Amino acid sequence: MKITMKRIAEECGVSVATVSHVINGTKHISEEKYRKITEVINKYHYVPHFSAKNLRQQRTKTAGLIVPSFPDSYVTGYINGIGNRARELGYSLLFINTNEDSDYERETVNLLHSNMVDGIILSPTSTHNDYLQPYIDKNFPIVLLSRHDPKLTSLPWVTADDYQAGYDATLHLINHGHERIGVIYAVPDISPTINRVEGYKAALSEYNISYNEDYLAKGFATVEGGEKAVISLLKEQENLTALFILSDLMTIGAVAACKKLGLKIGEDIAIIGFGDFDSAKILDPPITNISVSPDIIGKTAFDLLMNKINNPKYNRHIQLPSSLVVRKSCGC
Repeated sequence: MKITMKRIAEECGVSVATVSHVINGTKHISEEKYRKITEVINKYHYVPHFSAKNLRQQRTKTAGLIVPSFPDSYVTGYINGIGNRARELGYSLLFINTNEDSDYERETVNLLHSNMVDGIILSPTSTHNDYLQPYIDKNFPIVLLSRHDPKLTSLPWVTADDYQAGYDATLHLINHGHERIGVIYAVPDISPTINRVEGYKAALSEYNISYNEDYLAKGFATVEGGEKAVISLLKEQENLTALFILSDLMTIGAVAACKKLGLKIGEDIAIIGFGDFDSAKILDPPITNISVSPDIIGKTAFDLLMNKINNPKYNRHIQLPSSLVVRKSCGC
């Protein structure tokens, strides 16, 4: 059955006009009705058609940006890159932070699409993004940022080379005599975590070191979350001699955790972080990091969106290189 605004209105027991107001944000609707209509829209993955064909052809010079979090320097770096590139090209941005809420992500994609942005740059909450297919089928421009879904091959995306980053960090630790290396991460079901862990596994395998899933620990992507995850892991796995931390805020927490446990970083335990945040240079000891260029990732994402807007078949995939910045936390 074809899903239309009339069908949604009937299921919700409201008028078509009320559904239209919810989709377009043109009139205040009671919270109860708004929630009910939004639930039905999301249930059917409804993407509205616009009756005036020239509206979609006419550029609004506005783009949407949806990110899953806003706490760390990596995210703020690519937001700044996108913002700077948008200004250079005369574009405005509508920015939304989903706080890793997949349901809210779906709502915001629909909201931005309904408000006639020219396209959306999206950093998704997971690798399960089938809900985007109706937008793809209608040639609505979407670019995936930092995180990508390997099933959605028609969408352009830009990321760091997370696999190589995981490999390089682990190889550096192995070359310094470490075989029992822990990994601290925040979100499991996203491509950066998956690919960095795969790179970690590859380096271990190359040196015939067994992979131990118990050496991986999940925590919140905050300073406190990193501290708790590291304390818990090191108490359970007392034989670990090194840590690879996949988030900058969690790295700060890891430093605090090691000090609480009486461990000297660089001597009793080695640490490598990810993102090369500014404070990494002034922590005691300074933190060895995988360095990426999030501002370049952001600028590249906006350029991809411009290409996608101009050519619906455009689907370039870009991995930008990272580098290892060696400081004292790894024992060097």
